Amino acid sequence: MRLAHVTDLHFGAEEAAVVKGLRADLIAQDVDRVLVGGDLTMRARDEQFAAARELLDSIGTPWTSVPGNHDLPLDRPARAYGGLDAYRRLIDERTEPVVRDGGLLLLGLSSPRAYLWKGGRLDAGQVRAIETELTADAELKVLMLHHPVFRSPQRPNEALVHGVTAALRAAAAVRTDLILCGHDHVAAQARLPGGMIGVLSGTACSWRVRAGESQSYTVFDLDGDRLTITVREWSGSAFRERSTTGWRRSGDGWLP
Repeated sequence: MRLAHVTDLHFGAEEAAVVKGLRADLIAQDVDRVLVGGDLTMRARDEQFAAARELLDSIGTPWTSVPGNHDLPLDRPARAYGGLDAYRRLIDERTEPVVRDGGLLLLGLSSPRAYLWKGGRLDAGQVRAIETELTADAELKVLMLHHPVFRSPQRPNEALVHGVTAALRAAAAVRTDLILCGHDHVAAQARLPGGMIGVLSGTACSWRVRAGESQSYTVFDLDGDRLTITVREWSGSAFRERSTTGWRRSGDGWLP
């Protein structure tokens, strides 16, 4: 099984050369599915959603998305009353998709909130969704949301999504393997409680990079009880391998 995690595309603040390079590299990686971690747009405008959709459809691979906080309108009344209407209309009517595809079991959760625009939240209903949707056996159980559930070495003072403690407890109880996040625009990995792997992917194609980072995305290769995680980073002319980490599944969860 081969997956790619692409997040924080931020169409409306994209770099055209990076978009072109991202498309070419995702096609070359020949992944089974692209997982899109939110912030497809910069300002939740129709043309920005359309550009994101055009890119994803052009890869020729199944893809699954969750919304990010930038996929809510910036205008507060529109954010409160329209919410994710444009996302549902132009990207996917499901903001919390469940995918069962071969050995993959994926639950996507919508963490943006109009009243917590930056920080996001996972509520009790979403915790119950983790407990019910991720109970079935699968080769790889993946939980995906936009806001982070762990702090990266690059940004150690950033806030975590509200409700993170209950969500992590529920995910560990059903033996989730991977929790995929974005939002912070950095690439990082961590072993989470319960032996789960937490992954942050950087901004895939926008100019909104953090100091010391470039645009990046993540590729996952599962072979039995071994998982290889590769960060692919924009080098100025193409995406290239930045780092590769091997993980092994044990009775105590995943070990690096």
